[in-house]
Amino acid sequence: MLIKIIDTIRGGRYTEEGKFLPWAMRIAHNLCVDHFRKVKRTPAIKTSDDRDIFEVINFTEDGADQKMMKRQSYDRVRQMLDLLPDDQREVIILRHYADLSFKEIAALTNCSINTALGRMRYGLINLRKMMLQKKIAL
Repeated sequence: MLIKIIDTIRGGRYTEEGKFLPWAMRIAHNLCVDHFRKVKRTPAIKTSDDRDIFEVINFTEDGADQKMMKRQSYDRVRQMLDLLPDDQREVIILRHYADLSFKEIAALTNCSINTALGRMRYGLINLRKMMLQKKIAL
């Protein structure tokens, strides 16, 4: 919408006869009406159980750039995890990568649940500090 308004002003098609805000709102309204008219013309494909096909099919695969950015983020996290003390790293890996509960982690690491929770807390605090120091954004 903003681009349409700017194009109209640059094209010299806007006259300052009325107020700017009502004019801009009219452009927004017309764009919405155009959008819904277009959507109405698009045929809906239904499955046998009367669901829209676009609700069923998941075809939103990440592009190459998104895959590369995710890989870089995972690599950065892995490098920072390697810098944590062993007990903190172990709890974070078991919780986030192995999807274990804190009860399971406590049993595996032979510590109390509160100790496992504390290690997780301090591990995350240390990761945040590293991110701030190295100015890393994920």
